[in-house]
Amino acid sequence: MVSLVDIVPQTRSVAIAGGAIELRGLGLRQIAGLLVRFPELRKLLVEGSPELDLDALFLAAPDAVGAIIAASAGQPEAAGTIADLMPLEDVAECLVAIRDLTMPHGPGPLFDRLAHLVGGPVAGLAGRAAATNAPPPPNSLSPPDTLAAK
Repeated sequence: MVSLVDIVPQTRSVAIAGGAIELRGLGLRQIAGLLVRFPELRKLLVEGSPELDLDALFLAAPDAVGAIIAASAGQPEAAGTIADLMPLEDVAECLVAIRDLTMPHGPGPLFDRLAHLVGGPVAGLAGRAAATNAPPPPNSLSPPDTLAAK
């Protein structure tokens, strides 16, 4: 049996323009801190949250993404540098690695387990309900061609 003090986070080396960066999955404390710091991200995950403000999400995204990558690298002080200087392709590579390290079996099984734990549906990534692949119904933010005619 493994002792909790023996748990070592999995890491992955990701090649970026400046060399390689060592990333690890995010823990509960880091995720909770990011969701408190960036409420627009929280709205993506919490069912029944206030309507998503796309302008606010776009404004928060560079800082949020920088904070996610910096936290994963164990260098929180570098968040601003990531948001300002890291090429978009490198950002994407880092985010994929962080997702894989944080949720090794993917977000679907995680949200299924959370739904079972709380006894009801849990909003998933991109507003999809747990255990479904169906997109959310159209809302006022949907492109005009997906809204019902009046």
